[in-house]
Amino acid sequence: MRDKYSKELIRKGICTISKLKKEKVNVKIEKKSGLKISYKDAKPGKINVEEFKKAIYQLLEADDFLYKKAPKHELNEDEAKEFCKLIIKCQEHLNKVLSNFGFELEEKEISEDALYIVSNKKLFKKLKNKNPNLKVVCTEGMLDIEDMRKIGISEKALEGLKKKIEITKKNIERFIKNYNINKIYVIVNDEKDELLYLRAKKLYNAEKIEADEILD
Repeated sequence: MRDKYSKELIRKGICTISKLKKEKVNVKIEKKSGLKISYKDAKPGKINVEEFKKAIYQLLEADDFLYKKAPKHELNEDEAKEFCKLIIKCQEHLNKVLSNFGFELEEKEISEDALYIVSNKKLFKKLKNKNPNLKVVCTEGMLDIEDMRKIGISEKALEGLKKKIEITKKNIERFIKNYNINKIYVIVNDEKDELLYLRAKKLYNAEKIEADEILD
C-alpha cells in the first residue's frame, strides 16, 4: 500500500512539473560557478528519500493553483508569493537530493559569525536545533514601547515591559561587543516580526531573513 501511495505521489509530482513547463514556469538549478548542471555529471550516491518526498509534497500543494486558477492561471500578489514559495521550497529539497550525487548547489547559509534576533522561543529553538553554535537573542516581544503599543499591548502592561526591553537591548549589545558582530539578522515569520525587524534595522542596521528561507 505504501509503495502504491508513493508511486501515486511521484506520478502527480511529474504531472505537475509537466504542467508547469507548459505554463513556462521554469526554475533553473545552477552550480556555484553559474553553469547549468547536467545529469551527465551525476556520481554514484544514495537517494535522500525524506527530502525527495518533501519536494513532491511541495509540488502537490503547488498543483492546486493549476486547478483553482484555471484557465488563465493568473495570480495576485499574495497568491504569487505562496505559489513561488512552494516552488522554491521544492527546489531546496531537490538540491539536497542532488547533493548526494555530487552536485554542489547553493544553499542559504547560516553564519556562526552573525547575530540572529527572533521574537519568540519557538523560532529560537528551531535555530538552535539547526545549529547549536548560532548566536541568537530571543526578544519575546518588541524592542520599543511604541512598537508594543502597535501590537495591542495595554498601557497598564507597558510599564512593566520597559525594563524587559532594556535588558533585551543590553543583551544584544553584549553579543555585538563580545563577539565583534558585524552582521545582525531578524528572522521574520509574521507581521509582528516585520515590526521587530524595522526597529532592529533602525537600532543595529539589521537585515531580515524570512523564516522559510532557512528553517524547514
